[in-house]
Amino acid sequence: MTGTAAGRGPARERVARLSGRRVTVAVVAAAVLAAGVVTVVPLAAGSWPVAQAVALRGVLAVVAAVAAVLLLVVPRVRRALLPLAVACALVAVAHAGVLVARSVPTPGPSTAAAGDRGRAETPGRDLVVLTFNTLDAVPAATLADLVREVDADVVALPETSRSTAETLAALLPGGWQALHGSSDVPHVAGTSLVVDERVGTYPRAQRLGDRLGSLVAVPEGPGPVLVAAHPLAPTSRGAMAAWRTETAAVAEVCRTVRDVVVAGDLNATLDHPALRDTGPCVDAARAAGSAAHGTWPADVPTLLAAPIDHVLVDARTWRVVDARVLPATGASDHRPLVAVLARR
Repeated sequence: MTGTAAGRGPARERVARLSGRRVTVAVVAAAVLAAGVVTVVPLAAGSWPVAQAVALRGVLAVVAAVAAVLLLVVPRVRRALLPLAVACALVAVAHAGVLVARSVPTPGPSTAAAGDRGRAETPGRDLVVLTFNTLDAVPAATLADLVREVDADVVALPETSRSTAETLAALLPGGWQALHGSSDVPHVAGTSLVVDERVGTYPRAQRLGDRLGSLVAVPEGPGPVLVAAHPLAPTSRGAMAAWRTETAAVAEVCRTVRDVVVAGDLNATLDHPALRDTGPCVDAARAAGSAAHGTWPADVPTLLAAPIDHVLVDARTWRVVDARVLPATGASDHRPLVAVLARR
């Protein structure tokens, strides 16, 4: 009897440890699923740190997929960790599904390429909009080459000095107008807008009221209202309120101004509160089926980058022909984004 009782003690301990391990794995798996729901849906995307996480869906999908694979190949504990592996796999599939959905064009845009085509070769082309946060590190000559390559008519340049914008305008053929909004943040260049005179006459622009020089240009006579935008980034918990306010102000322009084209580094993705409802405006990359490709940072594949640079257009007056992220250019940490639009 004594030996039997002594044997039961270690057995009970093993069962208890196994049960405890299963409970721990179940709790961790439930936490992973909860985090997946929060980031996939997403919930609380205007709050720290969810806002930062959801901007990198591609990274979340890859991390979750790698974790699932590693958990499945761990020897001996493979079966015990199966619930956690399944949770990671579900999160990976869900994020990948969102990226796939955003790679499907919405009804309307054609598949004409935005780059490497001239004005006469792109059917239905009325306006080509290029946006590029240059980090004030891309020379005007390089920008001029890029503008000519995509045959842009409107160029929104966050973090670009007035002198670079004016030099760019002088380098381009024909008549171009350079407008600039100064930055209130030290060591960050303001926001510039360079416009071909064929688009319209824009003698001046007014500040949108944010800290980084976003500006609104209303034409004298025919032409769209142009907005070059650069809201503050959500780089810290303390910056969240200003980020929400400034991105909401950009979206409000889209909701309230007819015949508007907004371009710039919006420091927000389609998952963030400001861009979930832009009223009659549509996101050009989403319409063209390229919204899964990000622009920042420029040194990672686009599917792992954050799609925070945008062209938003009033869908009542403009149809998206195409939009795409371009290759990294110069020393900027962003990739350029170009959109081809046609009048309805």
